[in-house]
Amino acid sequence: MIRKTTWLLVALLSLSCSRSGIPLKDGGQAKGKLFTVDNSGDTGYYLNLAMGQRDQAQLVYYDRQAKSLKYVRQSAGGFAVDTVDDTCNRCLYATIRVTAEGEPHIAYANDATQTLMYAYRKNNQWKRESIEWGPGTGMGVRLLFDEKGTLHALYYSGDGFLKHAWRVLQEAGELQPTPLEIPKPKRGGAAPKAGSPPPEPPEGIWGNERVDKANGSEQVQISFVRKPQGGMAASYFHWSGMSSELRLAFQNDDGTWKTLVAARDNNPGKSSALFFDVDGTPRVVFREALKDRLMLGREKDGAWMAEPLLPDAYNMALATDATGKVLLAYQEMRGADPRKGTLCMLIGDKGVWTRYRVDDTPGSGYFLDADLTVDSRPVIGFFEESGKKVKLFVGE
Repeated sequence: MIRKTTWLLVALLSLSCSRSGIPLKDGGQAKGKLFTVDNSGDTGYYLNLAMGQRDQAQLVYYDRQAKSLKYVRQSAGGFAVDTVDDTCNRCLYATIRVTAEGEPHIAYANDATQTLMYAYRKNNQWKRESIEWGPGTGMGVRLLFDEKGTLHALYYSGDGFLKHAWRVLQEAGELQPTPLEIPKPKRGGAAPKAGSPPPEPPEGIWGNERVDKANGSEQVQISFVRKPQGGMAASYFHWSGMSSELRLAFQNDDGTWKTLVAARDNNPGKSSALFFDVDGTPRVVFREALKDRLMLGREKDGAWMAEPLLPDAYNMALATDATGKVLLAYQEMRGADPRKGTLCMLIGDKGVWTRYRVDDTPGSGYFLDADLTVDSRPVIGFFEESGKKVKLFVGE
C-alpha cells in the first residue's frame, strides 16, 4: 500500500508538470530565510532588486501610502530604509543597479513632473538628474553599466518609441543647472525664498536615441543586458491594438541596433527576460498573456522558436551567473486574479529545471525581482498584495 501511494504521488507530480513542454522536477518548498523588509503601509510597487557588496540585497520600490520612492539596503543588523524622492505623487517603474563598490544607481518616472529621473548617492545625500521629459516617458525602464562603466537606460518614451539613453559626465567648467532640478516646495511647504542659492548643477547629462518604434503598457517587464562579446541587447514588448509582439534588439559593433520579432502568438512579451548561455547563445523567457504561461525561446536555423516552460504564470524575473545557472522567479496564478497568486521559482542548472514553492501567502510576487549571490544562492524581493508589504527570500 505504501508503494502504491508513493507511486501515485509521483504520478500526480509528473502530471502537474506535464503541461510544460520542458521536463520539470519538483523541489517542494524552497529552503532559505524569508524576511519582512517593510510593512509600514501600502508599499512595494514596481519593486526592483540588486545584490551589493558582501551579498547584501538592495531594493527600490514605490510606497503608495507615503507617495514616495523608497530605497532599502540589507545589512547584518537588518534593513535600513531611506527615501529617494518624495515629490513624485507617483514614483513609477523603479529600477536599480549597484556598482562594485556597493553604491546604488536608480531610475524611475516622476509622475508629478512627467520626467524620467536618475538618482544616485554622493556624500550620503541623494542627487538627481533628469534623463528625459515627456508624458508617459520612462515606462519599463531598466539600467545597466557597460564594460567601461558608463551607465545606460532603456525605456519607452511617450511618443511611441523604445529608447536607449546614456550618461556623460560633465567637466567642472561645463556644469550648468537644469530647470527640471529647481527645488519645488513640498506638499504644504512654502516656496523657496528670494535670494535662495541656485540649484546645484547635475554632474551628468543624458543623451538618447531611438531603438525601435514600439508601445509599452502598464506593468510591462522588459530586459536590458550586456552581450558576452560586447555591446548590449534587450527583450521588449510592442502592443498594437488587440495584439502584441515579443521583440529583441541587439547592438551592432558600430553602435546601431538590429531589431527582430521573436514571437507573435497568444499576445507574447509583456514580461520577458533575455539571457545568454555560457557559450554565448541567446535565450529568452517570456509570458503569453492569452494562455498565462511562460515560454522558453531560442534561435534555430535563423528563426526564433519557443516551447512551453511553465503554466499558470503571471509575471517573472530572471537572473543568471557565470556558470550558466538560471534563476526564474515567478508568480503562479491561483484562478483568474493574479493578486491572489503565490511566489514560486524555477532553477535551471546544466539543462535540468527544478520548480520550488517560495511563499504561499496570497498575492506574493505581484511585483518581484531576483538575483543570485556570489555562490549562486537565489535571492527574491517581492511585494505581498494581501499584506501590502515588501518581503525578501534568501535561499540556502
